[in-house]
Amino acid sequence: MAEFLIYNKDHWMDIPSKQRSDLTGYKNVEQKILADSRLTIEQRTKDLYFHEMKYTARYQREDIVEARRDNGPRGKLEEESFIFLQVPGINLKDAKQYIIPDVDLSNPDNPVIIKRRKYYVNLAGLMLGEHQNVSLTNADFNSRLKVKK
Repeated sequence: MAEFLIYNKDHWMDIPSKQRSDLTGYKNVEQKILADSRLTIEQRTKDLYFHEMKYTARYQREDIVEARRDNGPRGKLEEESFIFLQVPGINLKDAKQYIIPDVDLSNPDNPVIIKRRKYYVNLAGLMLGEHQNVSLTNADFNSRLKVKK
């Protein structure tokens, strides 16, 4: 049986900034880049581009982040950020196909590749166990499995 780690929190770029609660983390960093008078226009443009790529490639709630053997070792902080989804009937080799990132060459003139998770699992209505565990049948997993557009 495979176990999936499903991202289960809002990314820091999507929540209000600690320094400026009127801006998301993403907008706060963007404003800092734009306001940095030490940067040339070329450097500012480059920094904004890489910041946008980082934002585009961020984990989002319900993303399948990792596939591993069921009941493997867990880090101390994993329960704060992930749901552990067990799916009987899917072996580890087959489960790995769901963590391959979707590669987007959005700018063919620039070698930067956007890697984001291609699949996510709709978690609406799931009852979590004591340690953020949930188990789904193969059919239920397939019905909840979605591809990002």
